[in-house]
Amino acid sequence: MLLCHWKSAVAMYKIFINMSQYKLIIFDFDGTLAITHKAIVFCFTKTFETFNITPPAADTIIGTIGINLPNSFKILHPAIEESAIPEWVETYRSYYRTEGEKQVDLFPGTKQVLQLARQSGLSLGVFSNKHVSFVNLLLKNFKIHSFFDLILGDNGQIILKPNSAVFHSIIKPLFPELDNSQILMIGDTAIDLLFAKNAGIDVCWAAYGYGDRAQCLALEPTFAIDDISELAVFVKN
Repeated sequence: MLLCHWKSAVAMYKIFINMSQYKLIIFDFDGTLAITHKAIVFCFTKTFETFNITPPAADTIIGTIGINLPNSFKILHPAIEESAIPEWVETYRSYYRTEGEKQVDLFPGTKQVLQLARQSGLSLGVFSNKHVSFVNLLLKNFKIHSFFDLILGDNGQIILKPNSAVFHSIIKPLFPELDNSQILMIGDTAIDLLFAKNAGIDVCWAAYGYGDRAQCLALEPTFAIDDISELAVFVKN
């Protein structure tokens, strides 16, 4: 038992030492800040049923979390016509507005970590492939919207993760005083890790989220956390 506690303490010490250099932390939303899989599975299932097509299994749907909706539908329903995708996307979003958002919750400890981060003078951002209107709505519902200096999501114009265009065109210009070494991405899927690598910044893998473990570890994240509350040790100092 003592050995386990010692190993845990050493791991947390390493995280603190590694993270002490960062001034800006960019969070993913789904699976990093918020528990959203129930809402996502529900909305995909209802969308498929609306078009009289048998919905995929829940695990299959969860495997697409982090991918934008048009590409998710192409993966989950390969026979879908390109021209039909906008209607499917809007149907999904309609279910999310009316019922899905009620099924979303924050991971325990999220609000406390964000509060500590702001008190410590860190800048915070969110970059999600979810539609930006839902990201803003949910952040406001959970009363954590004000913690963030930057909130980015799908608005039909920006290039989404894992492409790093948003980092170079929006994020860096907003924080010109920061080197890449002072910026950290925290996300749960390979898409988040690839975005960070493409942007040339460090990345913390949120292993408690929805990413495939083998796939994410193969991308060699800078470090990993098993619970968002582990970040409290860093931000408090």
